[in-house]
This record gives sequence, C-alpha cells and structure tokens, in this order.
Amino acid sequence: MAGKPNKKYSAEFKKEAVEKYLRGEIGGLIMATRRLGLRSDTQLWNWVKLYQQDPELLKQDGRHLGKKDGIQKGRPKKVKLDELSKDELIEHLKMENAVLKKVKALRKNYGEH
Repeated sequence: MAGKPNKKYSAEFKKEAVEKYLRGEIGGLIMATRRLGLRSDTQLWNWVKLYQQDPELLKQDGRHLGKKDGIQKGRPKKVKLDELSKDELIEHLKMENAVLKKVKALRKNYGEH
C-alpha cells in the first residue's frame, strides 16, 4: 500500500520554476504545477515562499529545513525595511509587486474586481 516515493528536484530546477512562475511565463499556480510536472501546487508555493525568504534555501533538502544551520520552520520573520540595503529593498519590493500582480491576475480570471 506504499505510495510513490518522493521525487527530488535540483536546486536549479526549483529556482528556474519559481522565477518562471513569478514572471508569469507558465501561468497561475495550478497551471504552472501541471506544466512543471509537480504532484502538488503546494510544492511550488513552498518553493516560492522559500525563494522570497532567500533563494539559497532552495538548495536545501525540504525534509531538513528548520533542522540545520539554525533555519526555523514556520512563518518567516517580518522584514524590517529600514535595515535593508538599497538593493535588498529593491529586490524585496520587486517580489512583493510580483505577488500582487499574481493576485490581481487571479481575481481578473475569476471575475472579481
């Protein structure tokens, strides 16, 4: 009664998948998941959240996140914008805008205004 074994994805695959998703090149979350051949849209969404925290986190094995190098599981700490460098702030705002654009597109697709 065993299910399929978990598939491992390279850090490069994860990073490329997230970047294509955030740029809107592979559709919304569900469509992107199908196009990438992932079993669950949650998988891609988890990668997006990790990427937004720190793209280097995608290089870690998901089962060990929060157990090595002091990285904690759960909700990410709030970003203190006044402590970011100019480049970090710009990158943070770009990611925030990408998420907002996705929400706007989803609402438009479902007829909400």
